[in-house]
Formats: sequence, C-alpha cells, structure tokens
Amino acid sequence: MNARTISQGDPPAAAPRFDRKFIEEHKLIERYLESKLPFKGARDLENWCRANPEYLNELKLSERAHTSLKLLEASGQPQDLGEAKLPWWKTIYVPIGLGVLAFLSLIAFWAILGKYILLRGELEDTRNVMNQGSLVQPATTSILRVSPDRAPGINRARIIVNRNSPQLLELHIDLGYTNKLVQFRMIVDKQDQGRALILNNLLKDSNGELGITLNSTGLAAGTYTARIEALPPRGSPIGIGWVLLEVH
Repeated sequence: MNARTISQGDPPAAAPRFDRKFIEEHKLIERYLESKLPFKGARDLENWCRANPEYLNELKLSERAHTSLKLLEASGQPQDLGEAKLPWWKTIYVPIGLGVLAFLSLIAFWAILGKYILLRGELEDTRNVMNQGSLVQPATTSILRVSPDRAPGINRARIIVNRNSPQLLELHIDLGYTNKLVQFRMIVDKQDQGRALILNNLLKDSNGELGITLNSTGLAAGTYTARIEALPPRGSPIGIGWVLLEVH
C-alpha cells in the first residue's frame, strides 16, 4: 500500500482568491456595479461568478437588474446593454489616419523641395544667360585707342562696351612709355567676383601699341579691371598699366 507523506517543509496550498467571504468583505459586487474595479479584478470576479452562478441567484441580482431596467425605461432612459463604444479619439483609426497623414505630408514636402531646387537651378541658368549670353556675330567693327593709367586706382583710362550692340572691338593700348620692354600679359578681374581672363604672351607693335580684339557680347555685364604686366627676360612681372572696362 502506497502512502503519500507530507513533509513539514512543504508550503500549504494557496487559498483561492475569491470566495464568498472575500467578495463580501471587499464589497466586490458593489464596486463592480459602480465600475470601480480594475480590469483584472473585474475579469476575475466574472470568472468566479460564472463558476458559481448560485451566488448571484442568492443575491437576486437578476431580479434587481430587471427591475432597474424597467424603472429606467419608465423614466424615458432606455439603456444599451452592449459593449460601451470607445470615443473616436481612442479608436485604432486615429493612429492609422495620423500615420497616413504624416506619410502624405512627407511626400508633399519632398515634392515641393524637388520643385524648389529645380526652379532655383532654372533661375540661375536664366541669370547666367541674361548676364553672359551667347556670342553673337558682330555686325560692325570699332577701333578704340586708350592710354592706360600708370598706377592702380586712378580709373581715368576707361573703356565702355555695350554688349547689346554686337560689334568687334579693336583695342589699341598705348605702351610707348615702356621703352625696350616688348612682351606683356593682361589680367582681367571682374569687380566683387574674381578673375575673368588672362591673356599671355602679348607683344606691342612697331607703334608701341598693344593690340587686342574682342567680341562685345563675349563678356558679362559688369565692371572689369584690366592690369597690364610687362614680362622682362629676367625677374618677376612688372605692373605697368591699368584700364577700367565697363560692360553694359
């Protein structure tokens, strides 16, 4: 014969959470009816009552509920016994809608940003075309003679070019004062922007003039400073003349 022994060290069996005494001491039925029980406590009570229906019969809860409903109906306040509907802001459709709205807003943002970048590029291209333009076949030829300033900043030697009237300009720059120097270079800088042009290995003719030919549409509108440097056989370049060029 097998006998099961219980050692003194074994813990006693845990008492059930719900029983009549526990429910009555903590007034769980009243708190449940007033919706004051937490979610888990309410579900535990429902499960216990499902397993012990006679307890609710003893409380005559069904008769009391039926009488309460009749009284509410008589007062013109019929009650819906279905599950309570959640407010619209607590439904799952709200986060879904917000997610869709955020996604559409992101797409719209990138579309507007791309359009902005495209329009900005087109604007820059238009400005470049307005300021620079393409070379146009000159219809006339003009001869201009100028004596350069012998120091920077005087701005007396000035050439004015109208790029709206395409013409071929023959510039004759008087360098007779440079004596035996024969080789030169010209550095052209656009004011407030930077270097625009460098012409190397320029030679003056027998009249002591430096000849340069240019198309009036080849330069963008603006003010240019042309510095003429002599290139001695030995040593560094020497600044010997300055001319201001205004292109309109």
